[in-house]
Amino acid sequence: MIPPLLMSFSVYASLITILAIGYTLTYIISHIPNFAHGTYAGLGIYTTYTLTRVMRFNPYISCPVGFVVGGIMGLILYIIVIKTLRMMGGSLIVLTIATLAIQITMDALINIYATFLRIRTESWAFMFVLKLNDFKWLGYQGIFPVSLLLCITIVIILHLFLTRTKMGIAMRATSENVELAQVVGIDADLIQMLSWFITGGLASLSGTLFPLWFECNPSTANRLINVTMAGSLFGGINNIYGAIIGGFFVGATEIIGTTALMYLFGPIVGEYRYMIPLVVVILVLLLEPQGVPGIIKRIRDSTKFASLYSRRRKW
Repeated sequence: MIPPLLMSFSVYASLITILAIGYTLTYIISHIPNFAHGTYAGLGIYTTYTLTRVMRFNPYISCPVGFVVGGIMGLILYIIVIKTLRMMGGSLIVLTIATLAIQITMDALINIYATFLRIRTESWAFMFVLKLNDFKWLGYQGIFPVSLLLCITIVIILHLFLTRTKMGIAMRATSENVELAQVVGIDADLIQMLSWFITGGLASLSGTLFPLWFECNPSTANRLINVTMAGSLFGGINNIYGAIIGGFFVGATEIIGTTALMYLFGPIVGEYRYMIPLVVVILVLLLEPQGVPGIIKRIRDSTKFASLYSRRRKW
């Protein structure tokens, strides 16, 4: 039997990893900390609710639908807000504050939509979980294998896209040096739009699966941005592969850490579960500001030093 704690960790860590990958990709391409990234997941959450509770579809149909909805929203926000502000000479601070304003606006719109569903469909869209709509796999909830397989699949596809396709290589070149990329004929604006579509789609895709395991409400996505940023920072804000490690690390600290602290201090700790991974990441970054890349570099340096020392000693 697989313990429920392990299943919760697997599901949560997989979904947070997908969010962290998207957030990191946005920062690498646009060099903007996107505070609205978490609210894309809110679009996915309510896409699943609408298709499952209102339209009576299978909840997994919401995965491709949620990806398209989140991708279109990310593309619209880039064209209307980010691109416009850049053309007007907006600084990094202005763009960052703009993403915060987008986050507040989208959060309000999600609350309005939940109220609309409550009035028109008489369904309780303010606090819900859709476990009963999930299928069973060997006696377990289907979300357990699906979330992990989805995360692995996205990592593989994204790796192949960035390393084996012309568009992916152009995206990497743009992230390194926009001016030089434009000199060699790369359409930097097209790359920006593609990256915002992909990241918005990934975040919304992650959100579509949250209601199948966790209790959700209009503020759920709002809280996810803190955990997503923590995972991205721990993995190295400029490293896609580090975001994978960071996402799983943050997911583990939140689920396992919350459970352990609740056992020691009581259920009241559960109210502060979103603070636990932030505190852990802060402590780790105080020791190694570069996160996972810095830790790997230290290990490599120590290994090289040990190898060199052993060779000299043998000589």
